Amino acid sequence: MRFASPALACLALLLPACGSRAESQPLVIDPLPPRRGRSSVPVVASASASAPTSAAASAPLPVPDPEATRLFLERYAAPTLPLLTDVKPSRVLGLAFDGSVRGETDGMSTEGPRFGVTLAEGQRATVPVSYPVGACVTVVAQGGIGVVEVDLFLTTGEPAPVKIVAQDARAGATAVIGGKDDCFSFFEPFVGNLSVIVRKGSGMVLVQQFRPVTRER
Repeated sequence: MRFASPALACLALLLPACGSRAESQPLVIDPLPPRRGRSSVPVVASASASAPTSAAASAPLPVPDPEATRLFLERYAAPTLPLLTDVKPSRVLGLAFDGSVRGETDGMSTEGPRFGVTLAEGQRATVPVSYPVGACVTVVAQGGIGVVEVDLFLTTGEPAPVKIVAQDARAGATAVIGGKDDCFSFFEPFVGNLSVIVRKGSGMVLVQQFRPVTRER
């Protein structure tokens, strides 16, 4: 039996899923060459995967919490707050944010302003974002005192049907899309929203976008 060419294309690109899911989202490509032990070959977390050959490979890939996804879509129609650029965080939150940024954005520069917002549990704040073809983005969110769980989402298709293009897979008061030696890259132009949600707790959250620094050859 012969396979249709779209299926072969999905297999050749090592996409995690083919068919309707792949067609509904921008194609995500592996954005950066190997850095500090990062493999240039996409890795899929599997219970049957072979034994890791390095300490970096032994760490399981984080998986987004399905509860975060469910609650985001469930509450999407609720009113939102804007992400603001003129907030003044506490010293504790500022230091925590700077520490998270240092750990997640080595070799990257800021992209646009730093945003902030104070959210109650379950509230969402958004800001419109757009990226050109090939853009490679890391987003860092840090919650302050009182914030237990914060989530980040990149979405398109507003007002409906909303499509989640990327979301963080961290637990706790820090949320990251991309990060470490990686970033989230777009194969096609993207126009949508960046959303931050305090899933548990309440308090101020800081959010900023970053791009890899272009090095001259």
